[in-house]
Amino acid sequence: MQKNFPQKLKKGDTIGILCVSGDIKDYERLKKAEEYFKNRGFNVVISNNAKDRVNYLCGDDNTRAKALNDFFKDERIDAIIAARGGYGAIRLLDKIDYLSIKQHPKIFCGYSDITALSLMLYKKTGLITYNAPMAYSDFGEDVSPYTEQSFFNTLAGETAEMIIDDPKVYYDGVTSGILWGGNLSTVQSLCGQNFIPDEKFIFITEDINEPVYKIDKMFTQLLNIAQFKNNLTGIILGDFSGIDNEVYFDDYFKSLSLSLKIPVTGGLKFGHCKNMQTFPIGTNVMLDTNLCKIFFKR
Repeated sequence: MQKNFPQKLKKGDTIGILCVSGDIKDYERLKKAEEYFKNRGFNVVISNNAKDRVNYLCGDDNTRAKALNDFFKDERIDAIIAARGGYGAIRLLDKIDYLSIKQHPKIFCGYSDITALSLMLYKKTGLITYNAPMAYSDFGEDVSPYTEQSFFNTLAGETAEMIIDDPKVYYDGVTSGILWGGNLSTVQSLCGQNFIPDEKFIFITEDINEPVYKIDKMFTQLLNIAQFKNNLTGIILGDFSGIDNEVYFDDYFKSLSLSLKIPVTGGLKFGHCKNMQTFPIGTNVMLDTNLCKIFFKR
């Protein structure tokens, strides 16, 4: 895969807040995010469909896809931050202008439902995207200093490693590959698409309010895909808040790690949580469970 690295974020850049999934129920919260970035020294553009609503979506599929494609084509915009997740990104995959995006690489940030876009952009264009806090969901509220520091340091290219703050090691070891993944249920929803990397990868994943049997089912479905299992070199778990049984969760990943015999660890701060780390999807990394660190390699 020929990687497509976007330019780093710097003060004075223009950030595009992209409404591409769930509807914006409180527009003032989006304006609060706009003001936040302006106070940090950035220019801000909000996508035209921010006030659109089709049931639970921020406009119809064509409108949301056009907002995405237009932001990548717009030379004034240096970085794109999704407003929120929810649902809807997977409906746009056949409407994205991948060729144009490949020709206009730029920072693209989001998590949760936005995982579908991040992984397909990497697969189709080689674009390194960022699993990162979002405008409406995070910066439109009181974002934590931890989240802020990781976000701005990573997008400015000042992060060489990530610390796993609360390590829960299921299988020790050192491994390498591209860092790839995101929200588990969204990754599962891509099954049927050509979305899995052709190179070795460390699967980094999180989810919220999912019972353990569904987490088991989603991992099982992915591991039943030969390309996924053959290219998998390690697993990093983020926040899985709202699970129904901690014992079942630990038992599952102990059993899975023994079966796969690859490094598996939990405890990285990312996902649907207050303190979250920003990290690039598609970049080469090394995971060392003994040091509880992820090292970035370009």
